Amino acid sequence: MSRRMARIERRDKRMSIIRVALLLLITLIAVGFVYKLGTSAIIAINKLGRDIRLVEYGTIEDKLDGKAIVLNQEKVTLAQYEGHFENLVMENAKIGKGTLLGYYANAQGKVSLRAAEAGVFVRHTDGLEEVFSNIDLQTVTPEVYEYKITRVSEDQLIQPGQPIYKIVDNLAPPQLLVRFPLDDIDFEIKDQSKVKVLLQDNELGKAAIVAMKQDFGELIMLLELESFSDAIINQRYIEVAAVFDSATGFLIPKKALVDNDGKKGIYCSIGEFTRFKPVEVIKTKDDIVIVKGLDRNDFIVTNPPDKM
Repeated sequence: MSRRMARIERRDKRMSIIRVALLLLITLIAVGFVYKLGTSAIIAINKLGRDIRLVEYGTIEDKLDGKAIVLNQEKVTLAQYEGHFENLVMENAKIGKGTLLGYYANAQGKVSLRAAEAGVFVRHTDGLEEVFSNIDLQTVTPEVYEYKITRVSEDQLIQPGQPIYKIVDNLAPPQLLVRFPLDDIDFEIKDQSKVKVLLQDNELGKAAIVAMKQDFGELIMLLELESFSDAIINQRYIEVAAVFDSATGFLIPKKALVDNDGKKGIYCSIGEFTRFKPVEVIKTKDDIVIVKGLDRNDFIVTNPPDKM
């Protein structure tokens, strides 16, 4: 065989080997593609109809909105005769016992008025101080929330028996007489428990339930704040929210919680797969459940079957 023919034969063998290798590679790629496509189809079929979403982290509360009457420990100084008050102290200023508050004057002259006790000086009274000085919860009716406030104008003479000013005891925690509609209550309220009181979405403070009663289709409750509050010193009627209980954690729909081999948990979507994660239930309210045991980047299946 000539050299030329030998070269041609070797070249043909190399080309034959390359063609076989290419055919084998194409076959493997095709098989892999079909497998991937089949797997994706199976996953798509399995996930069809499943609601998958990123888990949320938050808080649920047992909260009621109501109207409250502010009850401070306050002592009113009444006028003995007609006159006007020339005050020397700023409104809501803290004063000590014996502090010169101003002068009460009329045509015959003026006399000095000094603080009978320490506290907070309040020039503007509302006429309800005596009404709410010794309130009995058992005798309270809805009418007490409709009592009218009566203020003495600084431009008018103060008549005998009318208030000149009052001193509020800032060492005594204020009480709140709150009314809640019974129809709004869907959770248990325990006597003597603590609640968080909100005023215009700002925390007023923690309060203890002193007493409560159900009457007139309402829950009427006497709360006592833990400490004195300057925010309500000049107010009688306020709208408040009372938070009786709260829990923070992962928020999930109640329907997403399933039992799997005696364990409560959630199905999470992880890439192409779905995995069961056991969780601990902290609190349930309506159709929402607070749990722990998840991660912030978990994608949960909110409408799973009992088992997947």
